[in-house]
Amino acid sequence: MARRKPEFQTLDLSTWPTVAWTVFDAAERESIRARTTAIEQYACGATIKEIEQSTGVNRRQLYRLLERALTAHPDGRLYGFRALILHARVGDYVRLSPVKLSGERGSRGAVGALSQLLERFPSLAAWLQLQIKQHRVALIEIRAGGELRTRLQGLQGLHAGFLQQCRQCGLVAADYPFNTASHAIRSLSARLKRELLSGFGTAARAAGATHLKGMPRSDDVAAPAATRPYQVVEFDGHRLDVRLKVVMPDPLGFTHEFEIERVWLLVIIDVCTRAVLGHHLVLAREYSRYDVIKAIEAALEPHQARSFTIRELGYGPMDGYPSQRMPELAYVTWEHIKLDNAKANLATETLAALCEFVGGQVAAGPKHSPNERPYIERFFGTIATRLSSRLPGYTGGHPRDLRRALSDPKGNLRLFVSFDELEELVEYSIASYNGTPHTGLNNVSPLEAMESFVRG
Repeated sequence: MARRKPEFQTLDLSTWPTVAWTVFDAAERESIRARTTAIEQYACGATIKEIEQSTGVNRRQLYRLLERALTAHPDGRLYGFRALILHARVGDYVRLSPVKLSGERGSRGAVGALSQLLERFPSLAAWLQLQIKQHRVALIEIRAGGELRTRLQGLQGLHAGFLQQCRQCGLVAADYPFNTASHAIRSLSARLKRELLSGFGTAARAAGATHLKGMPRSDDVAAPAATRPYQVVEFDGHRLDVRLKVVMPDPLGFTHEFEIERVWLLVIIDVCTRAVLGHHLVLAREYSRYDVIKAIEAALEPHQARSFTIRELGYGPMDGYPSQRMPELAYVTWEHIKLDNAKANLATETLAALCEFVGGQVAAGPKHSPNERPYIERFFGTIATRLSSRLPGYTGGHPRDLRRALSDPKGNLRLFVSFDELEELVEYSIASYNGTPHTGLNNVSPLEAMESFVRG
């Protein structure tokens, strides 16, 4: 039989949410069952005449029920069989007529007026969303009469600002919301509560939460799953928990030693093969945009083998960097790079280098969300275990860390690691990591995985 609409031609009723039959009485269950049977017969290919004769649902009512059932529910699914319930509302109320208030204080006849106002002036809706994002209002819980209720904190100030925005849009005293007794403060409060409680993340932040783990992101497009080298890379900075000795010569030829307690390791790692492409060490309280660019250069340029001055340090037969072992990988660029929202990462010069020079897409993850970049965070954990915690001057993960007390040089600067020595140790550690079998790669080393993809 011919179908009027394409979406009615392939109905998968197995994915439709069902109804709770036990909450309805016998008459309501019979009505819902007749509509359900009509939909099922329609999906099986029965004719409209057969459906009308067996269920009593006419053609017009059947198509209306189908349209309602295929409407998206706020929970992300279709309404499905839930739309067959009598008086079930599948869409929000939309006011079409102008606002004409009635009642002694002008408090009647304004249903849907605020939504209509926000549709007329999108700038007002955008302003409200900005206030919510900037936490101008917050949800607090109060107990009244033995019941737990929610209340908006900061509503009065936001309402005053909302009225000011309405005046800037050209609304006068005869227009809504100025022609109401309370200037629509109750409607504004209901709207804000609905927006704040529309999702778990928004509601949690409105209640004071600062860190949310495992929340789905909707602010930008996430990087795709990595199925080949250089498709997705991750960048981050890690503060090494060590105290360094820096030796500076003066013009007279004397050397001066002093201690520095802040060292940053910037790394770019390939997600598919877990291989570290390049790194850069920074001696500063915080790394800058120029340090990020140097790390990008280190990942792109062919890696030069280093001459080690520390005895028993050197490249193993399977160690090194991808561009060092495979010269064809020199200056190979990536497609997507994942990083956090640090100021140095999102600086104009950094984004210009990433987007214009390299030509890849930048996926900046939310703050305090290391799970967005799990591979580089796991690598930093490996560096902390194999390198930082074994050096004299290790500061430890917390003040009571036993390893901190064991590696304390007791103020003797001669026992501190110098910067040149740290560069060699980091070079050796990363080269060894790239050549060590990785459990996430079925005990294949990152360099072996890279070579398998590149050379076959």
